[in-house]
Amino acid sequence: MPTLAAFLNLVLGVSLLILATYGLRALWVRAVPPRVLAYMIAPGVAVHELSHALACVLTGAKVHSMVLFRSDGSGEVKHGPPKLKYVGDVAISLAPLLGCTLCLLLLGMLLRAPVNFYSVKAEGVHANQLMFAASLATLVWEDMVLFFKASALLDWRTWVFLYFAMCFTLGMAPSRQDLKNGSLGLLVICGIVLVLHLVVDRLFKAGADGPVFAFIGNLLIKLHYPLAICALSLLLFGVVYLAGMPFRMRRRR
Repeated sequence: MPTLAAFLNLVLGVSLLILATYGLRALWVRAVPPRVLAYMIAPGVAVHELSHALACVLTGAKVHSMVLFRSDGSGEVKHGPPKLKYVGDVAISLAPLLGCTLCLLLLGMLLRAPVNFYSVKAEGVHANQLMFAASLATLVWEDMVLFFKASALLDWRTWVFLYFAMCFTLGMAPSRQDLKNGSLGLLVICGIVLVLHLVVDRLFKAGADGPVFAFIGNLLIKLHYPLAICALSLLLFGVVYLAGMPFRMRRRR
């Protein structure tokens, strides 16, 4: 069942990315005072809300109001229901994942940041979820090795990219309301994919390289890029946390 397996891989990969962004936010609050962190991640919050707004426009939802950034590190987009039901709800809810990733990709191209994204194809995608997760982890590791081999720590572009890696990974995380709004639509999409699986794979007897599998595979294998950026953000957190440890200990005394 290649089509259904590819979709399950996609759900698994996106879920791992969402969990990673939530975990990073919880960690960074320990390293930087919340008020300071709120202003540090302002570009990520703005891209988060702009991604929601663009998804609203593309799915036919009317945008009533938009706040790109508040002093507490939040933002808001108030909108009506999308004309493209269910699918539109999911697109609007998860739009920041794509929007922040595209911004990081563009920034990486401008700064020539050595994080691989361009040459990876779907050949490495496996129908088995555990094998897919292992392949994704291998790609993330290769991205990290490539970054540290090709990066110059004294180059200002490296630190600019690392800052925005932190900024946009924290901005990727969908809010609880986002997840709530997209939950029903996600169930509907699951049903659509199941029908595609039955039609494409059963009736046309498509093999492991069936057209739907190949299409989803080429999309989901790109998840290694934002996950690698999350790994860089985690390393940067470790540096900042260790550097601030003496100040935190002095404050406790």
